[in-house]
Amino acid sequence: MAQAHHFSRDGVRLERMIRDDSHFIVSVQRCGLCSQAFVSVFTEYIDWVASQDAQYRTVLPITDAEADDLVAGRLSPHRVGALGDGRRHLQSDWPSGAEEPSVYWGSGVFGVRVGY
Repeated sequence: MAQAHHFSRDGVRLERMIRDDSHFIVSVQRCGLCSQAFVSVFTEYIDWVASQDAQYRTVLPITDAEADDLVAGRLSPHRVGALGDGRRHLQSDWPSGAEEPSVYWGSGVFGVRVGY
């Protein structure tokens, strides 16, 4: 079920790009069907040896107030992992050397790190 949600982009729209660096992307997205807000955190680590860059993505449902705080800069993108406390989030882990991502439902606080 997690993979179906991970690969489905139907009805999801980008509301605001919060951080758009080459290896660290944070955005607020919204479901076009139910209007639920989400924060999406993407981190990539360059694999200089095998050229198989590791990629990690977390999608966490957030309240409208939390989305507003992110957009207005009152909530740092580096602190959104703390919002995971008591909530489920969709996680995609694709480490270097893996043939496909591991996609699963996680819960709780998660780390937010800038890639390189």
